[in-house]
Amino acid sequence: MNLTEAYEHCARRTREAGSSFYYGMRMLPPAKRRAMYAIYAWSRLCDDAVDDHTGADALSHLATAERIYRAAYADDYHASAEPVVLALGDAVRRFGIPQEPFAHLVRGMRLDMEPVRLRTLADLEAYCDDVAGTVGLMCVHIFGYRDGRALELAIDMGRALQLTNILRDLGEDLARDRVYLPEEEMERYGYSFADLVQRRVTPAFFALMRAQAERAKAYYARAAELFSLVEPDSLRCLSMLYIMYRRLLDKIEARGFRVFDERISLSGSQKLRLVWGVLWNRRAIGSSS
Repeated sequence: MNLTEAYEHCARRTREAGSSFYYGMRMLPPAKRRAMYAIYAWSRLCDDAVDDHTGADALSHLATAERIYRAAYADDYHASAEPVVLALGDAVRRFGIPQEPFAHLVRGMRLDMEPVRLRTLADLEAYCDDVAGTVGLMCVHIFGYRDGRALELAIDMGRALQLTNILRDLGEDLARDRVYLPEEEMERYGYSFADLVQRRVTPAFFALMRAQAERAKAYYARAAELFSLVEPDSLRCLSMLYIMYRRLLDKIEARGFRVFDERISLSGSQKLRLVWGVLWNRRAIGSSS
């Protein structure tokens, strides 16, 4: 297994996952694109551990992901026969990605292995920072940045994307006994846990969901400052990720927060239009409209 083959493995894993992130990664120059594939291939190991497995089996798979990132930082990483170790080891050195975000992502994934209940908004933000802000930090190191404030804004970007996911996946997560909406927020709007379990769509439900959507928009607004701080050859990728998830939030709202009835997503044609818009329209970069 050589480095080229290792990166090809990660690219294949990313492509086969069918993620919206793939569209954005394709817009990066080759070295940055390969590094993003390596990050994504590793993060998929974490996601799959908690979403496709349970109990001791899930712990074992997450331990494998943890072993892989630690091996990537070891001095002898280049001797590994594991493609993700080899590609990730090269990527973190090439772009100076610190080890801490990997450890925090694993920590966040461990939370998902048990029934999830979050008490406060601070708890929600901490969770978002662990499972999404960490990825934002990895990405910003690959994108390149000219001001340390970019690292703070990467956290805001992660919160925006993760809160969008939480709103979209509310019904699916409930079926997995994962409730990410903070109890204090539910209490504030008069929507009880019993209401949620019964999937009741009430005025209180709409008020709660609108408040979370507005919070996500505030994160997006702050994260938009990233566009002036990252290297120009990374702007299209960043813009693609930003716009795609911002449009998804708009669609969740437009569908009346029908997250118990369907999995709301952008259609293939909508994604294609966004791709072409970013490729050919400079004004699309950094826009959420």
